Amino acid sequence: MKAHRLAVSRRTLIKSLSASAVLGGTLFSPLAALANVPPKAKNSIRVLSVEDPFYFAMRAMIPEYEKQTGIKVELESLSYDALQARLAGAFLAKTSDADVITVDQMWLGQYLDNGWITPLNDKLAQDKEIDLADFIPEALYSTNIWKGQIGTLPVAAYAQGVMYRKDVFSSLGITAPPENTRDDWTWDAYMRTLQSLKGKTFDNKTLFPTVICGSQPSPIIHMFSQLSASFGANWFASYPQAPWNFQPTMTGAVWEKAVDYYRQLYQLSPKESINYVWFDAGTRFAQGDIAMYYWWSPYFYLVKNAGYMTGKKSIVADRYGVAALPRASDAPQRISMGGWSLGIASTSDNQQGAFDFIKWATSKATQKKMALWPDLNYQFSDFARQSLYQDEELQRVYPYLPVQYNMMKQGNGKVSRPPVPGYSALENMFGMTLNQLLISQDSAADALGRINGMFESVLKGNRLIPYTKQDYNDTLDEAKKLITHLSS
Repeated sequence: MKAHRLAVSRRTLIKSLSASAVLGGTLFSPLAALANVPPKAKNSIRVLSVEDPFYFAMRAMIPEYEKQTGIKVELESLSYDALQARLAGAFLAKTSDADVITVDQMWLGQYLDNGWITPLNDKLAQDKEIDLADFIPEALYSTNIWKGQIGTLPVAAYAQGVMYRKDVFSSLGITAPPENTRDDWTWDAYMRTLQSLKGKTFDNKTLFPTVICGSQPSPIIHMFSQLSASFGANWFASYPQAPWNFQPTMTGAVWEKAVDYYRQLYQLSPKESINYVWFDAGTRFAQGDIAMYYWWSPYFYLVKNAGYMTGKKSIVADRYGVAALPRASDAPQRISMGGWSLGIASTSDNQQGAFDFIKWATSKATQKKMALWPDLNYQFSDFARQSLYQDEELQRVYPYLPVQYNMMKQGNGKVSRPPVPGYSALENMFGMTLNQLLISQDSAADALGRINGMFESVLKGNRLIPYTKQDYNDTLDEAKKLITHLSS
């Protein structure tokens, strides 16, 4: 049975990687990703990571870990695609390429189903030091749990919120957005505020009311999906609650409203933002000509720098505030969640050593030290642990933590960008269409109809329509029960 599952997984892997290569216009071999990878040194662990902000703070703490444990940490940074290719190559070649890997929430189901990472339930149930109950349930639910298994632990958890220029709002007599979710702080109110900023100047600069992320395929989806989720739009007929039904539901008034709203946001943004990726949109605010925008919570601190992780103080560093995300007037708030987590590669020959490193990197003590690392102007506050949001020392460095915590507690990453098998292919098609809609006169309804048809074809091709495999009632309530069970 195990050998059969492995063979199916390998065929599925090759098929999915080939599809990704076609969509991306490039060809690569997952086995080639292992070329020239040196063997690990003795008494060491190898950690593969992307260079999101947590990487720099974690890297600074590693000498302390090595001194405490006597274990050498081989930390290697890779691009998003190269990281996934390395793990895929190790799986196919059955080699011990890495011990700890950073895992995007969108990969979790694929990695667990294919046996690429080691499920953590048993280890967590037996460990008395990790304090699983301290993690924010919404964070674990959104980024770490798949079909009743905790597959990873969060090293950097992201929600979304609003950043605005306090000095601009005060000077122009505009009411600042609230720090807490309120019935009157709606997307309609947000748009009225942006419209009131149109054509304004400040400090001899012409202001753009806002900025968007427009690059295809992934970046635009990250920002747009927060808007659509907040409006109450769903990708599928029934997910994540059971029974799973992946019939796409990408049409209708709610989706059309979200598309039209995003088009309005683009009209109030710099025109070049049609090509902005995550960091372009996030750090444009630091240039001083953007009045207000919403984006991932790491930008709550990243905008203190002039450019990404430069350490050079931006002109807005002492002039901005952080506020609650607007809500729809007719739907409960649903805030997108994302981030990076650490998992144990199933091919690792040092499973316990890998788990010990994950415990250390995601612990309350290490995360606090990462946050208080002063280099680069204090560039880490992506906490998944509740206790760190209550820490007075951290609140003095990151005064927006209460706002961020409230956004995290309203998070649901499984409805904003559903981490289902084949997600990447769906995102590619969706992102390309949305990007074109920003600069075309096409009807939102017609474009959404095309997206719905493409989704249906892909999902049928991947045998997700009709869905006949085992599903799971993957709700927040079930996640909380699992956390309580493992904690006890």
